[in-house]
Amino acid sequence: VSTQSTWDAEFKEALFKTKKTLRAMQDLPTAQDFIEDPRLAFLYASLVYNLCRSRDDKVRPKKNEFPYSELNEEDLNALEEFYDKMPGEARPAKNGEFDAGSPELANKLRVWCATQSMLEDGGSSGKQASSKSVGGSLVVAQLSKAVASSSPHAKRLAAHVMKFLCQTPEHRRYIVSAGGGIRMLLNLVDLEDESANNAARQALAQVCIMTNPQLFQYKEQLDAVRPLVQMLEHKHELFQFEAAMGLTNLLSVSEEVRTRAVQADAWQSFRDLLFSENTMVQRAGLEGMCNLTMSDEILERFAEGKCTLELKVFCAFVHSEDLAMQVAATGALAMISRYDVIAPHLLAIDNFNNLFEFLKEVEDKSVQHRLVSCLCDLVEHENTPDDMREQIRRALRERRDAQGFASPEARALLFKVLDGRDAA
Repeated sequence: VSTQSTWDAEFKEALFKTKKTLRAMQDLPTAQDFIEDPRLAFLYASLVYNLCRSRDDKVRPKKNEFPYSELNEEDLNALEEFYDKMPGEARPAKNGEFDAGSPELANKLRVWCATQSMLEDGGSSGKQASSKSVGGSLVVAQLSKAVASSSPHAKRLAAHVMKFLCQTPEHRRYIVSAGGGIRMLLNLVDLEDESANNAARQALAQVCIMTNPQLFQYKEQLDAVRPLVQMLEHKHELFQFEAAMGLTNLLSVSEEVRTRAVQADAWQSFRDLLFSENTMVQRAGLEGMCNLTMSDEILERFAEGKCTLELKVFCAFVHSEDLAMQVAATGALAMISRYDVIAPHLLAIDNFNNLFEFLKEVEDKSVQHRLVSCLCDLVEHENTPDDMREQIRRALRERRDAQGFASPEARALLFKVLDGRDAA
């Protein structure tokens, strides 16, 4: 089967109906084959790319356009040899027009490519299967081998394939469990071609959003930070949002990952998102900042009084109409208020009284817990001024007596700071 024939919708429909043939096309090439014949690696990447795209993703096959403008003469000759051997009905139209098929057909093939397991139908040969790739996508595992030492144009095609496969959230877990899937993406995020670069980075962000990053290899966790931080500065709001969501999830893995993010200036990039006109982007930025408050480096900045603006931002966003923003803002405040060296800086900001106003109206249990935790920590610190300590106690008591608290965790904290009285 040539890559040229896989452009055609009718051929792709027929191929999809013959699953054994489709499977055999994945099983036959080995990593050594790709190393020994770079043209085979390109042809394999082209095959998968053509299978996964629809007429909505159509690229006219002209030699002065990508990917054909990127091919050297040897690759072009190899393709022409394939064309000459094809049946007449499978050859492309002379004017270069072709029908890649409907989005529905492309989606069926993407599902197959994403979910075809290394061990399905009796399993692959031992040289292809491994414990790391059990249950993962065979196509992704093979594609990662094909582009490992391949040409830039094969890598560009692979980047777009990964974007196609990751468009369906349920497919993203197969990328992680496929041997080499995450490492392949990380090797594609710095391609010079902007479209392919964006495709790889977006796929990486989407995988980080939907899967547990603890499943990544340690080096993969660290290496994923830089491209995601850089993606936060993209001009497209969707890319900013997905990068922030993916990076926020990744930050929960370890202190080493958070340190890498701080070194890449993720704190500043997250903060810049708060000035977006898009509420979802704002929320994602605030949630990222909340997760970074667990970083020792960021806590040190707060302790040194270098984050006055951030403290004001957190106290301002507690009044957001968006519940997720309230959770993120109060979560950050609950984190930093634990430290007695940071507490004076929090108490000194000019909008700290926002917390007292918000205390009167907050209804969500999780937000109540975070806000009360913050205020109770401030009461407990020895360096909190007596008048402020009493003001906080009075505000907590008034809220308890007037409305009570839905959160059992908040009630338990109140019992301790209000002279041991029952705060229920």
